[in-house]
Amino acid sequence: MRSIDIHAHLMPQCLWRTVDAGSAWYGTRYEPGEGLGATVTNGRRSRVPNLKVRFTPEERLRDMDAQSVDTQVVSIHTPLFGYHLEPAQDGSSRATSTTRSPR
Repeated sequence: MRSIDIHAHLMPQCLWRTVDAGSAWYGTRYEPGEGLGATVTNGRRSRVPNLKVRFTPEERLRDMDAQSVDTQVVSIHTPLFGYHLEPAQDGSSRATSTTRSPR
């Protein structure tokens, strides 16, 4: 039987490269501190919950093997959703919106 982890989070490697260099990533910065430190986005501080959110793809696959997990459903770490950004800043190539058409 296959094992599927339906609740896995990550923080992109480009975020870690950027904050490790001392810069902000789309308004998110990293603060070392108690435990694993915290990210600060739009004034909101969120602790880094565990080392796994910093795993590279290769580390994630090794961890999955160690736990006998065949597949993960991965989503970005919740504090990084970027709801505070304007569409032009969200990293996408186009802005989208949802508007109900008049009936």
